[in-house]
Amino acid sequence: MRLFAYVMREYFKYVIGAVALSIFLFILFDFIHKTTRYFVRYKPPADLIVKFYFYQLPTQLVQALPIASLLASVVCMVLLSRTNEITAMRAAGMGPFRIGMPLALGGIVVSLTAFFLGEYVLPKTAEKMRFVQQVQIEGEPSVEIAEGARWVRSDNKLFNFYDYDPLQRVLTRVRLIELRSNFRPFSTIEAETAQHDEASNTWRLSNVSVVNFAANGNVESTEQKPSDVMALPVAPEKLKKERRASNEMALGELREVLRQGENSGAPLLETKVDYHVKIAFPFAAFVVSLVGLRFGYKSERTTETAKGVLIAFALGMSYWFILNSGSAMSKRGMLPPIIGAWLANFVILAVALTDLWRSRKA
Repeated sequence: MRLFAYVMREYFKYVIGAVALSIFLFILFDFIHKTTRYFVRYKPPADLIVKFYFYQLPTQLVQALPIASLLASVVCMVLLSRTNEITAMRAAGMGPFRIGMPLALGGIVVSLTAFFLGEYVLPKTAEKMRFVQQVQIEGEPSVEIAEGARWVRSDNKLFNFYDYDPLQRVLTRVRLIELRSNFRPFSTIEAETAQHDEASNTWRLSNVSVVNFAANGNVESTEQKPSDVMALPVAPEKLKKERRASNEMALGELREVLRQGENSGAPLLETKVDYHVKIAFPFAAFVVSLVGLRFGYKSERTTETAKGVLIAFALGMSYWFILNSGSAMSKRGMLPPIIGAWLANFVILAVALTDLWRSRKA
């Protein structure tokens, strides 16, 4: 148990070090790059620059964890091999699987950490980061209407509006069309404005015009109302433009985007791919952590360390190449979204386990 804890401690020590180094290098190079044009153009004060990078930390942490897991597994096992500690562990009765088990378990912990951060922390900090970047630094309007939000389909109803005032929560030039099963209109409701009542979650319409249609499509009756109250298939919080990228949103938010896209007829293929990548990517840390297990079967005398490390890193880096390729193919319709998102996990896992089996037989 002590040896298990020792290997686990070494693994996480290198994970933390690799994460810190990755984030530091990202901030350093990104800051140098932005000082050439971006910061010169917008001239943000120092406090906004600090906020901009601070709110990016969870995003960079999630991206760095798989790389850190790969580095930690390889470096940990190589150093244990070079110091003959693996030989001592095997002499004490520990097999390669027991020696490498802390790496596999550590990879699972890192994967769960990445999933937690990506689902519960990153969406909130990314929203703040985008606000700092686009509104406070670049000077964009603080509230914009989301693309495609002006048209909504809900069951047999079509809804649209001309404009929306987020401060007053008022829609202008509202139209609601109810359709029959044969897609002929049953009724239309038009209003000059509609103001949201947060307490009842309804909309108060003004200058309302109602037109009812017969089954053959002819106008049956009309009615004018100074005001009316009804529920509309739109919520104020869903009208705001989403500034975040898909990988910066939570799974529940992505599902809502997909639902709204289906109602409004918006293209959804890229969002579906991003949704599955959001689920699959955290498991990268576990998959690449298995790459280092091959060094548990060989001591320094029988291992070509440099060659083995290069192969391990090439295998780990192939994960990102396959992930990006699979996602691109899915977004072009060449692969189903779920296959494109999970392809890298299955391919690298299969290769790592095959390599592990060959090392065991060597």
